[in-house]
Amino acid sequence: MNGKLTLFVIAAISFVAVDNLFVNGIIVGDANGTQVTAHQPSGLIADLPRLTLTALADDEASQPSQAITDEDIPAALQSDFKPSDIAAATAWADHLNLADWLGPLAPLALSPFFGVACLSGLALWGPASITENGLLGPTGPLHSVPLFVIFALLALLTSLPRLSKVSKPFAQAMDRVEAYAVVIILLAIKLSANYAGDTSGMDGIESIMNDDSPTALVGGQVVFQAGILSFTAETLLMIAMAINVLVINSVKFFFEFLVWLTPFPTVDAIFEVCNKAICAGLMAIYAFSPTLATAINLFALLIALIIFRWTARRVKFYRTMLLDPVLARLWRSYALPGANGLIVFPQDSIGPFPAKSCLRLTCDDSKWSLVPASSWSPLSWMPIPGGGGRQAVVLCDKTPPRLVRGWLTHTVEVRLADDEPNTSRRWTLKTSRRHDQHFNILVGTLRLEMDDETSEKENKIEFA
Repeated sequence: MNGKLTLFVIAAISFVAVDNLFVNGIIVGDANGTQVTAHQPSGLIADLPRLTLTALADDEASQPSQAITDEDIPAALQSDFKPSDIAAATAWADHLNLADWLGPLAPLALSPFFGVACLSGLALWGPASITENGLLGPTGPLHSVPLFVIFALLALLTSLPRLSKVSKPFAQAMDRVEAYAVVIILLAIKLSANYAGDTSGMDGIESIMNDDSPTALVGGQVVFQAGILSFTAETLLMIAMAINVLVINSVKFFFEFLVWLTPFPTVDAIFEVCNKAICAGLMAIYAFSPTLATAINLFALLIALIIFRWTARRVKFYRTMLLDPVLARLWRSYALPGANGLIVFPQDSIGPFPAKSCLRLTCDDSKWSLVPASSWSPLSWMPIPGGGGRQAVVLCDKTPPRLVRGWLTHTVEVRLADDEPNTSRRWTLKTSRRHDQHFNILVGTLRLEMDDETSEKENKIEFA
C-alpha cells in the first residue's frame, strides 16, 4: 500500500512537471487570431516590489522628516489592486467548483462502485440544484441510465462476497482494484469536463484578464507561475481528488480486514450494511448541500491522514503473515530464503522504528542488524544522527537471534547492542511461515539459534 501511494505521488509530481513543460512557452491563439505566449508572471505581482520601492522613495523625497506609519501601508496596497484582478480571482474560484468535486469523495472512498451508482442516480433523478453542478451536469457521462445499471450491478456483485468470511478475501482483493478503477473514472470525468467544451465559466475570466494579470490563459485553463514551475489549478485539483480517495479507502480497508479476522460470522454482514448506509447518507447530504459534504469529506480525510501510517503498517503485517505461506506453496522459489535477510515485524517500537514496521534482519560477519525492508520505505528517509548511512538498528553480536516456531507465525527474539550486559530482556520480532520448508538454509544463512520449545503464552499473542 505504501509503495503504491509513493509511486502515485511520484507520478503526480511528474505529471505536474510535464504540464509545466508543455505550458511554458506554448503559443496559442486568442479570439482575435493573434498569438499569446505564456511567460513568467507580469503585472501586479511582478511589479509589486518595484512599485513599493518607488512609493517609499517618493514619500521620503516629499516628506523626509515623516516616517511611514501602519495606516499608510494598507492604503498604498489598496490603491495598487485593480477591480479586474479581484473579478478575475472571483471568477476563477467559481469556475473550479470545489464543493461539486470534493463533496462526494468520502462516500466514493467507502464504497467506490456503489458511490458511482449513487452519483449516476443523482445525475438522472436528483434535484435540479444538484444536476447543474460540474460533476452531475446533463451533458456529463454520469447522466446515463446504462451507466447507472452497470455500476449498480457491479456494486451488488462486489458486496455479496463481503457478507461471508469464506468469500470475503476475494472481495477484499477486488477492493483495491475497485478503488483504483473509480479514481481513474473520476479523473476521466474531470478531464472531460475540462476539455470537452466546458469553458463557459472561462469566458468571463478571459474578458476581464489583461496583460497585467499574474496569471495566463492557455487552452481555456488558468495557468499559475510559481518560481520556475507552471501548473494549472485543475491539475492540482485532480491530484488532490485521487489522494483523497486512496487515503480514506486504505483506512477503511484496514478496519474491514480487522472485522474479517474476528471469529463472529455476522459481523462482516453488519459492517457491510453499515458501510453502504453511511455511503448513501453522505451522498444524500451531497445532494442537498455540496458544501456541507465537502466539510465532512475534509474532516474524514484529516482523521484518515492522522492514522494512515499506523493502519498501513498493520495491513502490511497481517497481509504478510496470511499470504506468505500460501504464496510459498504456489511458487517454490518464493519459499527459498534470500541472501538479503529475513522479513520481520517488531511487536513493539524498537529504536527509531515503530511497532509493526516492515524490517529486514540481516547478518554480516556475525553482526546482526535491522534495516527497512524496502529502500522506498519512509523509514529509510529518516535523518540519522551524525549524518550518512542507512537507518538501522544494530543487534548484540554476542547473543545470536533465537527463532521460536509457532502455529501461525514464528518469533525471533533479539537483543540490542545498546542493552545493558546483565539484562535478560529480549525484543520480539514476528515473521511469517514463508520459509518453513527450508529452515536449515534460513538458520545457516542468518546464524540463528533454534528453539523448538513453543510456549503456550507465545501462541496466544503470536498474531497480535
